Amino acid sequence: MDYIRVMIVKFIGIGILTFSLYGIFFHATIVNLLLMTLVVAGITFIGDLFILPRINQAVAAVGDFALLFLVYWALGNLVVESTVSLLLPALAAAYFGTLLESIYHIYVMDRIHESTSTATFSTDFQTEFAEDSDAHDIIQNSKNDSQKDE
Repeated sequence: MDYIRVMIVKFIGIGILTFSLYGIFFHATIVNLLLMTLVVAGITFIGDLFILPRINQAVAAVGDFALLFLVYWALGNLVVESTVSLLLPALAAAYFGTLLESIYHIYVMDRIHESTSTATFSTDFQTEFAEDSDAHDIIQNSKNDSQKDE
């Protein structure tokens, strides 16, 4: 059941993005927009299931940007009949899609993968107590050591 819920969330997010960019500015048909949404959501969902748990979230965001750009650019050229270049809408879709995916990755890791990753650095800190040294003594000792070396 969690997989279906997560897929629906992804489909809605990608659908809003696709309908906003390609539906408003390029007057694509609803069937074409639904097809684009289904393909993009399906491809990225498969990546989220199998690749996301094995890589860092930052690397996943960069990969999502590249994947979203290529998929939106290819599907835009196939589905949308326009006389202008579809490079800029693909870049915009990739940018906003990457922002969406960054938030979505947190949701997926929480719901499906049950994030078992630990912090990469220690979060147990302890205060050290030591005797304070006189700065003048330290400087004097370093001067004496440098004079001995000469």
